Amino acid sequence: MRRTSTWTTHPRLAAAAAFLLCTARAAVAADNLACSGTGMDWYINMVGETPCQTYQKLRQICNAQYAVGVQNINTPPDSCSDQVSTCCCNTVAFSLSMLCLNCQQPIGNGTGYDAGVGAYQDYLGSCSNPQSFKLPTDIQTAVCNEKIKIANDIYSNGWGDGEWF
Repeated sequence: MRRTSTWTTHPRLAAAAAFLLCTARAAVAADNLACSGTGMDWYINMVGETPCQTYQKLRQICNAQYAVGVQNINTPPDSCSDQVSTCCCNTVAFSLSMLCLNCQQPIGNGTGYDAGVGAYQDYLGSCSNPQSFKLPTDIQTAVCNEKIKIANDIYSNGWGDGEWF
């Protein structure tokens, strides 16, 4: 007796399962962009979106498939490992990743998470030409063209030794 799969004999069931899987993945991705506490309300009020949303939009200029994941509390929260890395090889992206980490944590009015010495260098990985306190000109132009809002203070965050607080 030949056995047939439920999925092949019931294509509507297979389609519904695929839809639910895609919906669940989209919900998880959306949750990674949301803030868990009130600690980043100042950023949301200033820019109009969470720092995770801004960070994702910046990274997607170079990598359309980039999606913010759960940020690592053992800093650096993320890494600049895209094949085209000009969108993340800079202190602006690193600062946004740190704000995103703090957004994802229920810090409320607490001090949140800081990056210690060396975290920025770890984040950069194999970046060949990291930019400090600015975005490369072509990326800054794309940010403006895409109407991505980045608070002015983000351009001046950081210290030469990689600390961030």
